Amino acid sequence: MFDLSYSGHIEGSIYSHCWFYESARRSFEHDGYGDICGGITAIALTAFMVESYLNFSCEKIFNPFSRADELLSSPPPGFHEIISDKSLHGIDPHERVAIAYGFNEQKETLIKAFDEQISKSKKNKFKKLCNDKSFYEIDDELRFSPYAKFYALSETLYNDGVFKKNHRDLIKYLFSIRNTLAHGRSEYVKKTFSYKGSESVALSSELVPPLQADWQEKCSIENAKKHFIKSCEVINLISFNAFKDESPFQMPTQIGSFRHA
Repeated sequence: MFDLSYSGHIEGSIYSHCWFYESARRSFEHDGYGDICGGITAIALTAFMVESYLNFSCEKIFNPFSRADELLSSPPPGFHEIISDKSLHGIDPHERVAIAYGFNEQKETLIKAFDEQISKSKKNKFKKLCNDKSFYEIDDELRFSPYAKFYALSETLYNDGVFKKNHRDLIKYLFSIRNTLAHGRSEYVKKTFSYKGSESVALSSELVPPLQADWQEKCSIENAKKHFIKSCEVINLISFNAFKDESPFQMPTQIGSFRHA
């Protein structure tokens, strides 16, 4: 009889934006939710996906050392040519990579964009936190809005002014809907309608248009799909401009080892 007992470990990053992406995508495939309930679910998941990726991007840009370490561990094509600048010789390898690839410059631009949005009373605190804290820790202290995060990222990563404005408008609109849902209030709604038909057709419930609040109309499945697709386009653009990553919704590899106990 074989002994099937074993022990081991497994490790790897879990990207929350990937799970929200997949959850939102699958919500469109499930007809059981209906139009409004399905739309509410998809809009909420889309907003979760976007904010999660904004957090992920800010955290990564705030850590040039970690980004440099990834390249040193697995150098991409042309790596040695890029860091061969004589002016970079003699300094720490991580710093050398961070300078050559523009990681430090990205971080400085992002910090400046956040600083522009912070009230005077919080500027000194923000400056001190930037010295030795991760973005996640800074965000825990100062609580940036999703729009503030996107504004800072778009200032750092966007070259096209039209794209920048359109995407800022999209993010602002998406989170205004999300906030309306999150802080939802009941409301009294009135609607007038008319129907002209033959005398032989009696008035029935099918002929009466549904009564909907403004937020319900915004959360239809059709509108939710539009916001989801456009939000994915925003994430793809950030991913490529910041990290040259064309697959932001792909979960990273997890590794592990096992042995018989």
